[in-house]
Amino acid sequence: MFECKLICTDIDGTLLDPNHQISDRTKEAIRRARRKGIIVALVSGRISESLTLIQEELNITGPLGCFNGSLVLDEDGNELEAHPIREDQCMHVLSYLAQTELEYFVFTNESWYMNEMNAWYDVEVKASRTQGRIVTLDRLCDTLGKSERPFKLLAMHDDNEYMRVQERELQTRFGSSLNIFSSSPRYIEILARGVDKGHAVRSLCESYGVNPGTVMAVGDYYNDIGMFRAAGYAVAMANAPDEVKAHSHACTASNSEDGLALAIESVL
Repeated sequence: MFECKLICTDIDGTLLDPNHQISDRTKEAIRRARRKGIIVALVSGRISESLTLIQEELNITGPLGCFNGSLVLDEDGNELEAHPIREDQCMHVLSYLAQTELEYFVFTNESWYMNEMNAWYDVEVKASRTQGRIVTLDRLCDTLGKSERPFKLLAMHDDNEYMRVQERELQTRFGSSLNIFSSSPRYIEILARGVDKGHAVRSLCESYGVNPGTVMAVGDYYNDIGMFRAAGYAVAMANAPDEVKAHSHACTASNSEDGLALAIESVL
């Protein structure tokens, strides 16, 4: 039987059901894992403040992999690994995004920013349960605090075909210096070059003395593949695309059918 020492779980589409809720069965499975001494790490594209709120709902503590592995924190909020985007790179991308129909946010280690309040702002507040800041993004660097660094840019649009076109354009313009990928049909994420969720897994293993072969990673989308590759046991949700499932060792039920709970229960 697989010996599990660390569970790394994605959030949206994995821990959360389609209504962005955590089922009672999933909460209990995670608490059982913690009682057995298994470390449970939330590894997501989200900001740490949002992940901390989810930890509070689960009534657990533990490390966090934020911004798809760009910022890794221990259970006390100390940085274990950090890969911010250089300010000049950030401003270069923002200059291009301003010429498109895309809406976009900038996420830092302390907050998230948008040009103006609109429906996308409301979507992010509802999903993350955190309030962003409205600033003129072409002056963002003048706004940031002394220890504040940009870690992620998020671009979005409701037209999936337009998103595919823009992802290709962003790759052409910035792909040699930044990591650009789709995290859902409506979202394009931009991170420091070479960073993915696998960095979070490897950082946590090193910091907590965990053999990578004892890590279970659970996720549902392309940005989880790096995490799958770094873990000894990768589990894809039933709602994952087939290309993502191809990188897993096993599949579980969907996020509407307690798939994460079933995966955790199978290793307890």
